[in-house]
Amino acid sequence: MAIVGIGQGTPNDQLFGVELTSSVGVGENSLANFSLYPNPASGFVNIETKNPGDKHVVVYDMLGKQVIKTVVGGSELNISALKSGIYNLSVTQDNATVTKKLIVQ
Repeated sequence: MAIVGIGQGTPNDQLFGVELTSSVGVGENSLANFSLYPNPASGFVNIETKNPGDKHVVVYDMLGKQVIKTVVGGSELNISALKSGIYNLSVTQDNATVTKKLIVQ
């Protein structure tokens, strides 16, 4: 399910979309044993998966605007630049992706 809309403003209107949920069945591309903590968080958040290696992380605000795009080699993601609110965090590793809600205090 997705929400699509138009953000009106100057100088141009912008089309946006936000994916609300994604269905992933057994055997499809999803990250096994994914954990995100603390959540709610401030300053940093830990992202852990079963597999070692780099994690490609993208954070979107609730309007679908990308606010962070980075590669995390360990487990810690710096979120100190984010304002308090609710975000969608997407992690991709080894061609598998998971999206979770992140609450920033």
